[in-house]
Amino acid sequence: MVCGPRELAAVNANAVTNPTLLVEVLSDPTESYEHGKKFRAYRRLPSLQHYLLANQDEARLEHYRRNDDGTWTLAIAETGAKVALPDLGDDLVVDEIYAGVEFASG
Repeated sequence: MVCGPRELAAVNANAVTNPTLLVEVLSDPTESYEHGKKFRAYRRLPSLQHYLLANQDEARLEHYRRNDDGTWTLAIAETGAKVALPDLGDDLVVDEIYAGVEFASG
């Protein structure tokens, strides 16, 4: 999600360089990469305020929010909860995001 005009990378016209919110779906093979190296790279984007990871194995959202001092805060929302995004105009309700999803029993 971009707030304002979209800025594209010079080397890749499909790459947006000024996201406000990034959402990724976690899978077992990529989970450590999403939490580690990839998130370190994303944190260098000054426009990025929210990084949201959606779990594919259970109704669980991990929300990283940039604080005014540049640090990041993690909040986890599971069934019956929501992710508060007041600066983006609304909240994300976990049960609505995962409505109709059937998880494999494990």
